Amino acid sequence: MTNKNPGIKLTHNTNRRKNLSVFLYSLFLIIVLVQSLNAQPLQFPKDDGRHEEADFEAWSLFTHLETDKGQKFGVAVFFFTGEVIGITASGLYVVVADEQNKEYQNFSKIQIPLFSSTTHTVGRLMENYSDNVLERDPEGGDYKVNIDLGDFSISLKYNPLKKPVDIGQMAVGEEGFNRVYAVPRGEVSAQMLYAGKEYKLSGIGIFQHQWGDKPEQDALSDIFALHFNDTTDVLIYHSGSFTKINTMLISDRDGSSRILRKFSAKADTTLSLKSSNDKFKLDWRFKSPENQFEIKVSPGFKGQEIEMLGLSYWLSKCKVEIEKENGKTTDGVGYIYIGYDKNLP
Repeated sequence: MTNKNPGIKLTHNTNRRKNLSVFLYSLFLIIVLVQSLNAQPLQFPKDDGRHEEADFEAWSLFTHLETDKGQKFGVAVFFFTGEVIGITASGLYVVVADEQNKEYQNFSKIQIPLFSSTTHTVGRLMENYSDNVLERDPEGGDYKVNIDLGDFSISLKYNPLKKPVDIGQMAVGEEGFNRVYAVPRGEVSAQMLYAGKEYKLSGIGIFQHQWGDKPEQDALSDIFALHFNDTTDVLIYHSGSFTKINTMLISDRDGSSRILRKFSAKADTTLSLKSSNDKFKLDWRFKSPENQFEIKVSPGFKGQEIEMLGLSYWLSKCKVEIEKENGKTTDGVGYIYIGYDKNLP
């Protein structure tokens, strides 16, 4: 039979192609949205390094070190790059806890484009801020830090003892997210020039890396990086004003890990510093009714207030204890990195 009106068939086929195009485009959008909401698997060495699409990126090391003579130090290292305080900048902070003299010192270098030399390498970790370097061998070797700030220098190697744990996406605002992973425990060796003396050090530490949207000021998290004597490691992100950020990584002694989003956090003490009148919450207790444990965190000695990216933080080594469901307790060491709480009376 001959089609008496070929225009009808042509219009029908055109509409089908349009509908198919709309369907495929909609499917593409759905895939993109799903991929953005459900973070894709980590890829190394690529995800160790800089992400070009990120507004903000940070790498942190919290370490506990000792000389062969028993002298103990804590060294916390922060590298960052991105949009901060209204400008694009990069920089580093180092805080040294001297347990012998019960004191802290901090060192920093801020890099602003056109005024200083900064190199970011995409595809592997290589952050170079005026020859202060954080890098990792592309074949998955040690993380390496080399910092020289005149009266302070450190050459540090971090050898992962546990596999990196994908913490996933963490809210840093009502519409903003950071992607986060951490290496819960690593072996650390270091050479350090501090207070006019050279030290050879070894110990353990936690490494964490996050990138994505610039955190909103009300969504900045406190960080608790904890090691226990039974080789359990815990990393906690907590905010009293923005609870969406609350996340806890527990890495058990056998290397298995859990991510908790629901837990209680209570501070028993408020510290008010005379120099600035800034206030911080201390002596923390974390509980998880679902997993049946309680963690107690107390400062080892007087901490130090520092200005980091224009905000006040209180950073301190601490003593920690975890009580598990069997009633047994285990001691350990940790670092707390707590932001100034403007809501305290």
